[in-house]
Amino acid sequence: MMKKQNNNKRNWKKFYIFSALIFITYFILLTAVTPKKYNLVKGDIASEDIKATRDIVDEEATEAKENEARELVPKQFSLKTDVKIEASQNITNFFNKLINLKSSQEDEVLKITALKKIGSFTLSDTEYKALLALTVEKDTEIQRILLNILDTVYADIISEDNDTDLESAKEVAEEKILDTEIDENIKVIMIKMINSQIKPNYVEDTEKREELIKEALKSVEKVMIKKNQTVVKEGEPITERQIEILTELGIVGDYMGRGSLVTYIILGVLVMTVFALEYFIIKKEIAQNYKMAILILLLNIITLILSFGLKSLSIFIIPIACVPMIMAVLINHRISLLINIINLILVSIIVEFDPQFILMALLSIMVAVSTLKRATQRNDILYSTVYVGIVVSIVVFATGMLLSSDITVILKNTGCAALSSVISGVLAIGMLPFLESSFNITTNMSLLELANPNSPLLKRLLMEAPGTYHHSIMVANLAEVAAEEINANSVIVRVGAYYHDVGKIVRPLFFGENQMGQDNPHNRINPNLSASLIISHVKDGGELADEYKLPKVIKDVILEHHGTTLVKYFYFTAKKNSDNPDDVKEEDFRYEGPIPSSREAGIVMLADSVEAAVRSIKEPTIEKIEDMVNNIINDKLNSHQLDDCELTLKDIATIKKCFLKVLNGLYHKRVEYPKEEK
Repeated sequence: MMKKQNNNKRNWKKFYIFSALIFITYFILLTAVTPKKYNLVKGDIASEDIKATRDIVDEEATEAKENEARELVPKQFSLKTDVKIEASQNITNFFNKLINLKSSQEDEVLKITALKKIGSFTLSDTEYKALLALTVEKDTEIQRILLNILDTVYADIISEDNDTDLESAKEVAEEKILDTEIDENIKVIMIKMINSQIKPNYVEDTEKREELIKEALKSVEKVMIKKNQTVVKEGEPITERQIEILTELGIVGDYMGRGSLVTYIILGVLVMTVFALEYFIIKKEIAQNYKMAILILLLNIITLILSFGLKSLSIFIIPIACVPMIMAVLINHRISLLINIINLILVSIIVEFDPQFILMALLSIMVAVSTLKRATQRNDILYSTVYVGIVVSIVVFATGMLLSSDITVILKNTGCAALSSVISGVLAIGMLPFLESSFNITTNMSLLELANPNSPLLKRLLMEAPGTYHHSIMVANLAEVAAEEINANSVIVRVGAYYHDVGKIVRPLFFGENQMGQDNPHNRINPNLSASLIISHVKDGGELADEYKLPKVIKDVILEHHGTTLVKYFYFTAKKNSDNPDDVKEEDFRYEGPIPSSREAGIVMLADSVEAAVRSIKEPTIEKIEDMVNNIINDKLNSHQLDDCELTLKDIATIKKCFLKVLNGLYHKRVEYPKEEK
C-alpha cells in the first residue's frame, strides 16, 4: 500500500514538473507574439516612441491616394447613334398618327387627345388643330423636311459637355425651316417640334470612365505602415488617426480581440503538437529515465529564452547551435537532431519565420550534431564550433547577397552569425558539467577522462595491485572489441573494465594476479573466509566508486560484473574439507549481485571471466582457448547471469567470435628461434 502511494506521489511530481515546463514554454512564446499594450488618449503627449509591430495598410492615406487617382481620370464621352434614330422614329410615328386621324370621323377633341398620347411633342391644342387642318400632302412634306433637318444636324457631333453644340444645331434647324415655303404659323410649330427632338448625341459614358478608374486604381500602391516604423514620436501630441492605427495594430487598450484569442489557441495547439512529436521520438528512452524528458524540455526552454532575449540585437546572433551540441553530447546525435529540428518550429515563431534565419538554424543544428556524433573530448566542441561558424557565415553571406543590396547589413549579419557559433560553443562547454551532475548523466567525454592512467583511482590500482591493473587492461581490450562489434557503448565498456576490479586494492594479495610468487594467504585460512574475502572486493569496489565519485554507470559495472556467480573453487574445497558437506551452504559462496543490467555490464562480465580463465590455461592452444571460452559463456547463460542485460543470442555469438580473435592473437604459438652455435 505504501509503495503504491509513493508511486502515485512520484507520478504527480512528474506531472507537475512537465506541466510547469510546458507552461513556461507557452508563456515565453506568448510573450514573444503579444505586443506591448498602451492606454492612449487623443491629445496626450507621447512619453516614448511607439512603433508598428507589423506591416499594415494605412487605409486613410490609401483612400486619399485612390481619390486623387480617380479625379485624374477625365470624363469619357461616346457617340450615341440611337439619339437620331429615336428622334426620326418620333417624327415618323407622329405624322403617321396625324394622317390616320384625318381619315377618322372622331371628334376633333378626341383626335387632339390621341396625338397628345404619343408624348413625343409638347404642343398646344391650337397647334394640334392647325396640323389637323393641313392636307395629307402637306403633312408628308413637313415630315420629309423635319427628317432631312435631323440628317443635317446629326451629321455633326452634338456634345453633352458643350452647350454651344446644342444651340448651334437648333439654329441650323431653325434656318432650314425658315428657308422653306411653308406657312409661317406652321414654321413656328415645326421649329418647336424639331427643337424637342434635337438632343446631344455625344454623351458622357460613365461605364467607360468607371472602367478607366478601375484600371487607374490598380496602379495605385497601397500606403503601408511598415514594421518598426515610428507611428507616434516621443514628445508629440497623439492624434485620433494615430490611435486608430495603433488600435488596428492591437497595441492600444487591454481588450483581447477575437484575433488574439485565435492566435493564443493556435499557439497552444502548436506547442502541444511539438511536445507530442518530441515525446514520440524519445518515448523509449524516457520509459526508464523520465529525467531525460525533463532535460530535453529544459534545454528547449533555454533555446527559446536565448532566442527571445537576443533577437532585439539581431536574430543572427542567437546561439542556435548551443542546445544541439549539448544534446548530442549528453544524450545522442539522433535525438539531438530530431528534437532540435522540431523545436525550431517554436523558435521560428519568435523570429517571425525569417527564412534566412531558419536556413541558418537548420544548417547549424545539422553541422553541430554531425560533428559531435562521436565526441570523445571537450575539444571536439571547439572543433564543432569552428565548423558551425564557417558554414553559417557562408550561408548568411550568400543568402544576404541574394536578398539585400546593402553590403553593410550583409556583413553585420554574417559577423553576428559567426559570433553565434562562438557563443554556442562557450555556453555548451560551460553548461555541460552542471547538466551532467544535475541529471546524473555520464558522457563519453567524462568517461574518457576517467580512462586516463593518471586518474587517482587507476593510479592507486597500478601501484597497489599491479597484477589486477594488467588484468583490467586485458579485459578492457577484449570487451571493447566485442562492444564495437555489437554496437554497444564501447567507451562505457572500456572504462568499466578498467575499474571493475578496483575493490581488490583493499586486499590485493588475496588475489592470485598480485601475489607475484609470494605465498598464497588462502593456504592459511579456511575456505569460507577466503570466499568472503574474494566476494568482498565487489562491495569494496562500490565503496571506492562512491569515494572517488565515479559515475553510476561505472559503479554498476563494478557491482554487477560477477552477478550472483558461485566462487566454485572455495565452495568445493569447503565441501571437501567439511565433515558434513551438506552443511556447506551454497549462498555463502555466491556473490551478492545484482546480475548485469546493461549490455555493457554483461560484456565486461564475460570478458573478465574469459580473460582470467584463459590466463590459467597451461600451454594454451586454439582448441583449448575455444573450449574454455565456450564453457565460460555457456556457464553464464545456464546460471541466468545474462537474463537482465538485453544481450541476444546473436550478440553473444558475436562476442564469442571477437574474444577468440583477440585471444588467439595474444596466445598464438611462437616460433622458437635457433640459438647461434658457439
